[in-house]
Amino acid sequence: MTSRTGPATTAFLSDSWLATTATVLPAPDPLPRSTVAFRLTLTDPPSGVTAATDVLFDLEGGRLGVTRAGGEAPGLLITLPYAAAYDLLFGPARARVEVLERGDVTVVGNFSLLFFVDAALERDREGHVAALRVGTVVPPGAVRAPDARAGRDGGRGTAAAAPLADTEAVARAAEALPRTVRELRREVGGSTPGAQFYVSLDGKTLADAGLGVARPGVAMTADSAPLWYCCAKPLLAVALGRLWERGDFDPYLPVAHYLPEFGTGGKAAITSMELLTHTAPVPTGEDPLHGVVGAPDEVRLRRAFGAVVEPRPPGAPAGINYSQWWAWFVLAQLLPVLDGRDYADYAEEEILRPCGMDRTRVYLTPDDYDAYGDRLPLIHVSNLGDTPQPGYFWSTRGATTRCIPGVNTRGPLSDLGRLLEMLLAGGTAPGGRVLSPTTVAALTGRHRTGLRDRYGNADWGFGVRLECRSLGPEFTSFSRHASPRAFGHDGLWTATAFADPQTHLAVAVHLNGKVEHERHRERIFRITNAVHQDLGLV
Repeated sequence: MTSRTGPATTAFLSDSWLATTATVLPAPDPLPRSTVAFRLTLTDPPSGVTAATDVLFDLEGGRLGVTRAGGEAPGLLITLPYAAAYDLLFGPARARVEVLERGDVTVVGNFSLLFFVDAALERDREGHVAALRVGTVVPPGAVRAPDARAGRDGGRGTAAAAPLADTEAVARAAEALPRTVRELRREVGGSTPGAQFYVSLDGKTLADAGLGVARPGVAMTADSAPLWYCCAKPLLAVALGRLWERGDFDPYLPVAHYLPEFGTGGKAAITSMELLTHTAPVPTGEDPLHGVVGAPDEVRLRRAFGAVVEPRPPGAPAGINYSQWWAWFVLAQLLPVLDGRDYADYAEEEILRPCGMDRTRVYLTPDDYDAYGDRLPLIHVSNLGDTPQPGYFWSTRGATTRCIPGVNTRGPLSDLGRLLEMLLAGGTAPGGRVLSPTTVAALTGRHRTGLRDRYGNADWGFGVRLECRSLGPEFTSFSRHASPRAFGHDGLWTATAFADPQTHLAVAVHLNGKVEHERHRERIFRITNAVHQDLGLV
C-alpha cells in the first residue's frame, strides 16, 4: 500500500496487500464476542491473489483483519467472485448488499451475522476500513466507494419532521395506550430510528401510527411500507390453507408429489408440512438460498431444487431447522401448479383484496419502486449499543422487485393487522370469506410439538408461531400476558405480529432498528406487555 494520499497500487488480497494491511492498524482480538470471523473463498482468483482468506472483524471497534486462510474454518463461509469480495468489504452500502443479488455467491453458516458486519463496515468507527481501502486497486467490475464520508451511500441524514397527521395519530394512540407509546418512544432515537405500530381490539382500531425516521431524511408514518420480513410468512400459509380447504393440496404429501423436479438429492420425502413447521432436514446455516436470496428466479430455482440434503434416517426424530427463505421459496412454487396463478397474483386476488390490504405488495413492480422506492423504510442495524446504521438489505431495486416469499412483502402494519383480524374472525374479511373457521383452526393448531431451540422457539402451527410461555418464560413468543391460543410471527429482530383469539386482540409492531436477539426480545416484550397492561388484559 501507499500513503493515504498516493495512488492505488496494490492488488486487493494479493500477497503484498496482505503483508501490508497489518501495518495500517492492529487486527482485532479474535476472542471477544464482538469479533466475527468468516472465510472468503474466491471462485476466480487472478494471478498473484490469495484464493482463500480469513477475515476478523470487530463489530464494536470497527477494526478489520485479513490473513491467509488457515486452521479450523470459521462458522461463516462465503464463496464468491473476486470483484464481489471487494464490494463486500470495501464497496458502498448498496454494492455490499447487491452482492447477494448477483447469483454467483454461496454463504454457509450464520447468515444473520452479515447484517451486523454490514453495519460495522458502514460505521467504520476507527476509520480502519477507509485506511485499508486507500492504496488498494479496485478490481474490474467492483464498485468504488465515494472518497468523502459525508457523501457516502447510505450515510446518516437528517430526520424529517413528522407530519401533522401522524402527530395526531400518535396522540390518539397515546390516549388509548399510554404505557405502550411511552415504551415505543423509549426505543425511538435509541435502539431504533423509527417505529410503526397497529393495535385493534374486537376489530376496533386503537392505534395506527408511526414515530421517528424511516430512512435518512424520511419520517416514519402510518402510511410507510416497512419490510414485513418473516411476519409475511403467515400470508403464504393462508394461501396454502385455502388450497388445502378446497381439496387441491395435502400438506402431508411430499412436495415432490406436486413438484417432481424437487424430489432429487435426498429431498423426495420432504413434505410441505415439514417446510411449514421448519422441521425439514436442512440446517438453517445451509439454506440453499444463502448468498443468492435476492438473485434472479432462475438462479434461486436451480439452487433450491438442486440442493442435495442428507435425508433423516427412518424413525429419527425431527429437529428445528428454521428456514428464512429456502422453504418458502419452494412452497410458493406450488401455487402455479395447484391453481394456475403465481403466488403474488393469488395472494392479491384471494387474500389482500378481500381483507382490504390495498397498500400491501408481495413484491414491488419497477413502477412501484420508481414511485416510492426512495421513501421505503430501511433496516438500521446497531452493534453493541452503537449508533444504528442504515442498510439496504431487501431495499434495493433488485431485491424489492423480485418475489422473495416470506421475506420482502411490504405494506403498512395496519394491513398486516387486517390479515390477523380476518383470522380472528374465523376467516371472514370485509370483502368476503377467505377461509372457513375450520381451516383457521387448522392453521393455528399445534402441528409441531416437543421441539425447542435456543432462540425461544417451541410449538408451531401451519406456518405460524404459537405462544409457548407455558413451557417456560424463555419460550414466551409474544407477551407474558398473551393466552396460549395466541398466534402470529416475528420478523428477525425487528418486528412482531400476533392475534389472540381469547381476547380478540391484534398487535403488529415494527422497529426499523435491528439489534441482537436478547436485546430485541427485551424491548419487544416491554412493548407488547404494555399493550396488555393498557387494555387491562392482565
